[in-house]
Amino acid sequence: SVVKRLQKDRKKYQNQLSAKKKEVNALNREIARIIAQAMKTDDQKKKDQQRAQVDMKLDGEFADNKGKLPWPADGPVVGRFGKHYHPVYKNLQLPPNNGVDIALSKGSGVNSVFEGTVTQVFVMPGYNQCVLIQHGNYFTLYCKLKTVSVKAGDKVDTGDIIGKVDTINGDTQLHFEVWQNTKPQNPESWLR
Repeated sequence: SVVKRLQKDRKKYQNQLSAKKKEVNALNREIARIIAQAMKTDDQKKKDQQRAQVDMKLDGEFADNKGKLPWPADGPVVGRFGKHYHPVYKNLQLPPNNGVDIALSKGSGVNSVFEGTVTQVFVMPGYNQCVLIQHGNYFTLYCKLKTVSVKAGDKVDTGDIIGKVDTINGDTQLHFEVWQNTKPQNPESWLR
């Protein structure tokens, strides 16, 4: 009976895992599309020499602050960057995490970790509202927001509140990512 229960639970977990993989893959495709679009737009803007100099300055400043950026919100990391396996079914690989998940109290504010321009605000199933901010050739992504206080094109400074976290399926967590061009980075290596 234990084996039958575990097999039944395994099917349930595999179905949940399959649904989560679809959500993660959809988010990753949308992020890659938005970043590629922003980079294409940036390439067009770089024809203007002054704009190109501003982008290089921002890129250098962001890169120089690796390991020094403030956290977007105060809370423990409950989901780490990279590939992981199911805690019970060790051979089931979970969808890769391109960022970190930070547990927060309900209604906590979420702050920009560095000055930049809001590239896009969008909604993704399973992640609710998301904000993508460009910092030269770097991007930061803030997901699982209930409310957003910025819009595309807004300039933000370090520490500016961009929204409030939401509770999804009983969990109040911020999903945060750092990208260099189209390559995801481990956010924990960028944050203090």
